[in-house]
Amino acid sequence: MHPLVDTLIMAMNATPNPSETPAAVNSSTQNRPVLWTVRDVAEYARCSTRHVSNLRNQGLPFRKTGRLVRFSPEAVKRWFED
Repeated sequence: MHPLVDTLIMAMNATPNPSETPAAVNSSTQNRPVLWTVRDVAEYARCSTRHVSNLRNQGLPFRKTGRLVRFSPEAVKRWFED
C-alpha cells in the first residue's frame, strides 16, 4: 500500500485524544443549566411558537437576556401541571 494510506488507516484506528472528545468539549457546559427556547417549549406543549408567546402573557415563566427569550424546563413543566 501507499505510505499515506497506511498513515490514514493508523489514524482512523487510533484511540481519540480525550481532550478532543465531545464529552470533554461539553464538560464545561454540563454545569450550566439548560434553558429552553420558544421552539423547545412549543414542542413540549405541542403548540405553535405564537401560542407560546400568548402563554407568556398568561404567566408562563421566562427569562429575557437582551432579545433572547429562554425558559427553565422545570418551571415550564410545573406551570403546565398547575
